Amino acid sequence: PVPPVETETVRESPVIRKLELSGSVSSPHASQISTLVEGLVSTVHYDSGAYVKKGDLLLELDSELEEAAFEQAQAQAAQAAGEVKDAKRRLDIAANLAKRKYGPLNEVDARAAEVEIDTATLDGFRAEQKRRAVVLDRHRLTAPFDGVISKRMVEVGQWVTPGTAVFELVAMKNFRVDVPVPQDYYAKLRDGADVAIEIDTLPGEEIPAKIGALIPVSDPDARTFTLRVLPTRSNIPITPGMSARVLVDLDTGRRDVVVSRDALIRYPDGRITVWVLNDDGNKMSVTERRIEVGLTFDGLVQVLAGLEEGERVVVRGNESLREGQAVRLAS
Repeated sequence: PVPPVETETVRESPVIRKLELSGSVSSPHASQISTLVEGLVSTVHYDSGAYVKKGDLLLELDSELEEAAFEQAQAQAAQAAGEVKDAKRRLDIAANLAKRKYGPLNEVDARAAEVEIDTATLDGFRAEQKRRAVVLDRHRLTAPFDGVISKRMVEVGQWVTPGTAVFELVAMKNFRVDVPVPQDYYAKLRDGADVAIEIDTLPGEEIPAKIGALIPVSDPDARTFTLRVLPTRSNIPITPGMSARVLVDLDTGRRDVVVSRDALIRYPDGRITVWVLNDDGNKMSVTERRIEVGLTFDGLVQVLAGLEEGERVVVRGNESLREGQAVRLAS
């Protein structure tokens, strides 16, 4: 029986270089958090692995002495406010008496000076009260952004100082993939270009993404620069530190003959051939022809030699053909 085959017409196409780059997933926010004041840890509210929201209370320092100092400043400010009120009352009395010619004018000046002095004292106590409130508030450490506590480095009873990390917090959204790229490709990449990401947790799936940044500071030893890629899809099962591959299509600026990858027959000795369809109008047959190939992209293979545009090659049913064998087109 005459075997059925499927064919395609050889055509010219822009040649694309498929660049596969290995990198890792990172978070836009990953911070080691420390307290702003020194003190003794009295309470730790979260452990490693906990999800927290911005503003959640993470840790408290012992604040007994600061609370007492704040209350003292508050009381001093209240007392000073009372003295200002009383000084203003005495000033009003002196002013009324002077207006009626019952009191000396210098008495008004003296009372006005008292009001000014007492007001300055009140301002000082209020500033101290505000300072004490800020220091007291700094005995409470809150989350600066939404995220997961990846590491806890503190225990109750531990003395901590500013700059000593007590938590490591990592944001769990808006992930990005950073990959090193050979410097030869720098001029061929552009911000916003479409790319794809592959990760091990989703085998065989290409996640759509865009180039978010080309970081031009290169590594002089490796001759590379960093490419930052942003996924355009949300809810992807990835976490910071996970390995990823970025797939980039680079236009080579060339047009060449291309065929489907399915048309190729590969031999153990390295030969690559295709079956070319001969059609004289009465009968169809096939001839095996050796070709030279270049780049592979999007299911196509660049043909460097052996085929011309417009020829037809077999893409299905080419597994067991023989030279000169008659064939028919599959319906």
